[in-house]
Amino acid sequence: MFGYVIANLSTLSEEEKARYQAVYCGLCQELKHRYGQASRLCLTYDLTFYILLASSLQEPAEESGPNHCIMHPGGGRSFTRNCCTTYAAHLTVALAYHKCLDDWRDDQSLKARTSAAVLKGAYRKAQQAIPAQCAAIEQAMARITQLEGAGAATPPDAAAHEFGLLLGQLFAANQGFWESDMQQLGYHLGRFVYLMDAAVDYEADRASGNYNPLVYAEFQPCEMQTLLAGIAGQAARVFERLPLVQDAHLMRSVLYSGVWQQFNKLYAPKESPEARD
Repeated sequence: MFGYVIANLSTLSEEEKARYQAVYCGLCQELKHRYGQASRLCLTYDLTFYILLASSLQEPAEESGPNHCIMHPGGGRSFTRNCCTTYAAHLTVALAYHKCLDDWRDDQSLKARTSAAVLKGAYRKAQQAIPAQCAAIEQAMARITQLEGAGAATPPDAAAHEFGLLLGQLFAANQGFWESDMQQLGYHLGRFVYLMDAAVDYEADRASGNYNPLVYAEFQPCEMQTLLAGIAGQAARVFERLPLVQDAHLMRSVLYSGVWQQFNKLYAPKESPEARD
C-alpha cells in the first residue's frame, strides 16, 4: 500500500512501540515461513495496521516469543502473530507483485521487472491461498491501468475509487458482523492512499508525464491537503464506530498523524492533522 499507512512513533509509548514492532516482526516471520526469504523484500508496515485492526476486532489467540532475526543479530526483539498475520502475509505478496508489475508498466523499471520475476512463484502460491482476493486484485489493477491510460479524460477520483473498492473488499474478507464497517474503512483508506501517493509523486509525475490525477487537476498543496483530510476524516469516522480496545491508541497514531508524515515532509502544511491522545 505504498508505505503510507504507518504509525507516528513520536506519539507512542515504549510499550506501544514494542507491540508495533512485534506485530511487524511476526508478519516478517510469516512471510519467510510461507513464501521464503525473498518475500521479505516486499515487507512494509502498511499491513501491520490491518493485523492490529482485525486482531482487535476478532481477538484471536496469539503466538509470541523472542525474534531471532539475521537483520538484527543483537537480539532484544520479539514477535507476535496470529491468523490475521497469515492473511496479511498472503496479501503482502499479492499486492507487492502487482505493484512491481505496475511500476514496470509506468517506468520500465528494471528493478520492478526483476522484483516481479522474483515474486512470481510466491504470487502463484498466494493465488492458491486466497484465490478470490487475488482475482479481485487482478481485476482492479486492470481497471486502474485502463483508467490511467486514458489520461486527462479520466475523472480525477476514478482510479482512487477503484483502489478503494479493492482495499474495502480485502479488509472485509472473513470479518463477519463487522464486514460492512471494514469494507467502508478499507474503501476510504484505499482512496486516501492512492491520492496521497499522487500528492507525494506530484512533481516527479509532472516532470515525467506519468499519470497523476492531481497534476491534471493542477492542485496546489493546500488543495491536496483539504482533499486528503476529507477522505481521512471519513476513514476515521468509520474507525471510531468499531468496538476497538486493544491497540486503539496505536492505531489512532496511524490514522490521525502517521499517514500524513510523508506529505508533511514535502509540503510542510500550515496546519497538520495531530494524533489523538
